[in-house]
Amino acid sequence: MPFGGESAESYYDEGLTAAMKGDLKRATECFEKAISLDRNYTAAYHQLGKCHLRRGDTRRALEILQQVVLENPAQASGQVDPRTGRRIQGERPLYTGARIDLGYAFLSAGEAEQAVKHFQEVIAIDPMNGRAHLGLASAAFAAGEWRKAISEAQMALANGAPSFPAHFLLGRAAKLVRESALVEDALGQADALAEKQVELTPEQPEGHFFRGEIAFVQDQLPRALEHYRAAEDRAQQGRNYSAFGEPFSYLDVLVKQGLCLQRLGQRERAREMGERVGKLDPEHRLGRALREA
Repeated sequence: MPFGGESAESYYDEGLTAAMKGDLKRATECFEKAISLDRNYTAAYHQLGKCHLRRGDTRRALEILQQVVLENPAQASGQVDPRTGRRIQGERPLYTGARIDLGYAFLSAGEAEQAVKHFQEVIAIDPMNGRAHLGLASAAFAAGEWRKAISEAQMALANGAPSFPAHFLLGRAAKLVRESALVEDALGQADALAEKQVELTPEQPEGHFFRGEIAFVQDQLPRALEHYRAAEDRAQQGRNYSAFGEPFSYLDVLVKQGLCLQRLGQRERAREMGERVGKLDPEHRLGRALREA
């Protein structure tokens, strides 16, 4: 039983705490319990969908988030809410947040066109929504539209999107079009944020992992490997982590080490890392690739 007692709100609060700690199994259980106590608890459905997305169950995340969006339609400012009889003073945060998360779920499923549709629908209501512009940047990057990804990432930063993912995406896109000054600036700012995370929580894996990600993009492979190893030393098997709104898992840490070793020409050690991944998840695509290389 949660600290606050046997209520939907208590389970919801405990679910949020578990999700922040990366215990997505417990978070999922709590949100499901909250829903069982209150079938109309839309925020719990929303968080449950986000948990499934972070756990890699994209199909289930899509089902839940689509239902949340369907049951919370957009309402223009000044319209009357038929449920309360009150005038709406602006767009519902739940609607925009759930639709953006639904867009990311479609991106995860490889359905970029559907993702773009949802991000654009948010922007049609809120043109300065930084997260929606960051979503468009991510969709453009996935489609290989590097210039568009740069433009949308810059728009995202100008409108208050989370700084690390926007700078990191901007730096990666800029590298692909060989804009070295922009690469240096964007990845430098992203690394400063990740370094600050290490300073604040040195015994947690998040900052170390993302510093590894930045070094990997910069082709600084020995440095990236050092950061990934530091992340592994602090991570736990079966746990999911998140910082700056960007999730990763223990398996991601192992895979990235394997990719570094492979690029450094240390193929036998890379295969060994693939074997470690295979023992935890035999179906992991990159783990299998490392084993078979």
